Amino acid sequence: MLPIFYINMASRTDRRDHVERQLTALGLTASRIEAVTPSDFELPPGSPLSSGELGCSRSHQKIWRLMVEQNIAAALILEDDVLLADEIPALLADPGLLVGGVEAIQLETRGYTRALVGPAVATGVPGVSRNRLMSSSLGSAAYIMTRELAQRLLARPDVDRLALDHLLFGWAGELCYDARIFQTLPALAIQLDQTVDGRRGAGKSDLDDNRLTGALPHKSLAIRWRRLKIQFRHYMRVLVTFGSSGELWGARKLQFPIAENLRKLM
Repeated sequence: MLPIFYINMASRTDRRDHVERQLTALGLTASRIEAVTPSDFELPPGSPLSSGELGCSRSHQKIWRLMVEQNIAAALILEDDVLLADEIPALLADPGLLVGGVEAIQLETRGYTRALVGPAVATGVPGVSRNRLMSSSLGSAAYIMTRELAQRLLARPDVDRLALDHLLFGWAGELCYDARIFQTLPALAIQLDQTVDGRRGAGKSDLDDNRLTGALPHKSLAIRWRRLKIQFRHYMRVLVTFGSSGELWGARKLQFPIAENLRKLM
């Protein structure tokens, strides 16, 4: 079974208890990784990220470095506000999960996510497939990553200049074209802020005050034109990358289904 790491601030014992209770109920154990917070570094001048966003990214980077240094072939990486589906233990025990050069698997969805995915590839869990991710599926609360991909990410010059979920699972990070990234269907993880209780209790984030804020930019003609160009470039990359491999045949854009025990909480 794949090793598991979760990120947690020492002051957030409520979130630590939240994760540990889930893991115990699922028959799983995990290693706790102390979160990097804005007090641990100085935000570089001109950084496009807020201090909270950079702290989040560097927390995940700690695990990536650990995987490289300790030669951990692959691991499940969690944030401490995650909610996990009942199918997770069986998925982690699937010996064929990473067969075929799989480099990462996004387990999470934001509930409203619509993305282009390739044809279903069966896993060892009945009713759960992994589908090649061909567009953005943002979120970084639960994903599987290989050591090789972790090493590549740590070497990227923009590793500290893109918000973590955009780096891993967004158009901007370009991993969906350059690496073999998959999504589980149904999604097997959500964050607490997606539930009825929302951001109360353990769902309240310490990083909310450190995220970038401000009014949305005015949708001028120049901004709209820039977005159209970005979208066109994405569609062309999708066509070239997945059309040549044949994976575009049977691909579809859909709103991700969510595992039953999680959907009931939303």
